[in-house]
This record gives sequence, structure tokens and C-alpha cells, in this order.
Amino acid sequence: MTTTAIPNPRPTSQTLPSPDGAAATAAGRHLELAGQHYENFPVGSWLLPRRARRHLHRIYAFARTADDLADEYQDAAALAAFRRDFLAAVDGNGHGGRASAPLFSDLALTIRECALEIDLFTDLLDAFEQDLTVNRYADRKELDDYCRRSADPVGRLVLRVCGHRIPEWDAWSDSICTGLQLLNHLQDLAEDLRDRDRVYFPIAEFERFGAAIDDLRAASASAALRAFVRHQAADIGARFASGWPLIGSVRGRLRYELRAILYGAAAVLGRIHAVDGDVLGGRVRLTKGERVRTVLRGLVSSRMPRFDYA
Repeated sequence: MTTTAIPNPRPTSQTLPSPDGAAATAAGRHLELAGQHYENFPVGSWLLPRRARRHLHRIYAFARTADDLADEYQDAAALAAFRRDFLAAVDGNGHGGRASAPLFSDLALTIRECALEIDLFTDLLDAFEQDLTVNRYADRKELDDYCRRSADPVGRLVLRVCGHRIPEWDAWSDSICTGLQLLNHLQDLAEDLRDRDRVYFPIAEFERFGAAIDDLRAASASAALRAFVRHQAADIGARFASGWPLIGSVRGRLRYELRAILYGAAAVLGRIHAVDGDVLGGRVRLTKGERVRTVLRGLVSSRMPRFDYA
């Protein structure tokens, strides 16, 4: 989940809950968590009304904590307990411990107030659990299914919190959220392999361009890897373009938030183009000034940015 910033630096030890009672440690830190991570989905920035921000910060705290249990601690038992406590709180059966912590009790209030579908939350948990056991994807169908559970639920939750339940809008949101997830994976190709031995893009897609997984260990991208990255960036840009009609459909301040996110995504694609696909050695993350400019553009411009650099 993200405000309008696309870069996603890993959390420091000061932002992580301890493995023992991780959910309880994180409870009540919705705003703190929202401000300490940069992600690819809307957290609920100041562009949105206060009521929506409150709900989205709770959703963010849930997803961020569960994701940290999977990625930073790689603790399957803690993640399973997190799921049990969440479901107990939602069912109203929590008795003390983590199930009564604000992280769950506040989120249960949001779920009831906004009539949110529980499967949107369990889909996220399924994806986090998958990250503990799957580090390669055989084909695009498997990767798309992962994104359907790891990314798309967040966009739909944003729409629900803002009062929107329209199937066509959900489809546009899914295109945007999957694109943001894939863009994050593209930026983190080297880091995911180095830190977690994880490669999200199917091996066959690397091989189609004459690239290999070992190419990701180099200081700069080979010509074959650059061609692969340029191809993936073009596909991601097409996803953003197909989801752009959502921006003209929503009303109110949500439109500014979504525009800022997509202007940020377009800026990252522009950075990838500027370094000719060298996501290993080139600067593809946005500076703070560049992120601020994407927010300002979201406020003043309604034109679709450039997503295609082919």
C-alpha cells in the first residue's frame, strides 16, 4: 500500500514488531506505520478526507504487519497466529491477547462500518503466506494469480472505504494495482534475489530475451536483461493505461490521490526508460522532490501521463 510514493525501502528494526507478540507490539501504531513505509498502494494520504484516512491507516497497519511477519521474519507460525487472531476479532470471539489489540479491534470496527468483504483481507494473508513457500513462478498465470491476492484487494478496499462498489471500477482498479505490484517487483529484481532468493517474473520470460537469473547478481544490467526490463515496463504501462478510466469515474478527493499515484508510477517508468532498463546500476527510484512533484501534478492536472516508452 502506498501514499503517492513508489519506492519501497525495507523497514528498519525500529519499525518492526518483535516476533513474540508481533501483532500486539504493532497495535495502535496505524499512523506511525503509514508514515514509515513507502509502498505501491494507497495508504490514505492527506489528499483524502480524514474519515477515509482513518480506515485506510488501519487497513495498512494490518497488511504491513502481516507482510513484515512473512518477509522480514519469515515466521509462518506467527503469520498463522495473526490470521487466527484477526478472524477471531472480526467474529467477535477474541478474548484478551492479540485478538483484543487495537490492530484488530479497530480494524473490526472499520470492517463493520464500511461493510468490507473479509475475503479481501484473507486473500492478502494467503499471498503473504505464499511468499514463505514460493520463490519462483512457472508462468504468467501463476504470477497474475499472486498479484490478484497480494495487490488487487488493496485497491478494492480503497474503493469500498470511499463508498464505491461497481464491478467495472473494480476491474480498472485491479489493472492499476497489479501494475503497481509488478513495477515494485521490477525495481526490486536484484534485492529480492539477494535477500530472499525470490524471483517473481517467470524464468521463461527472462530466457525469451536471452537473460538468466544469474544476470541479476551483476552490478549493472546486461543487454539481454535490459531488453527484458523494457518489455516488462511496456506491459506494466499498458496496465496503467487500461486502468486510467477509473480516475475519471471517481469523484471527490480520491481522484487526486489516484492521479498522484499513477503520476508517480509514470515517473518511475520514465526513470527506467532514462537508464535504458538498467534497474541494477541505474537510479530508478524517485527522489523526495520527484515524489512531491507527482503529488502536485495529481492536484492540478487531469491528463493521462505517458506510460509507454517503447
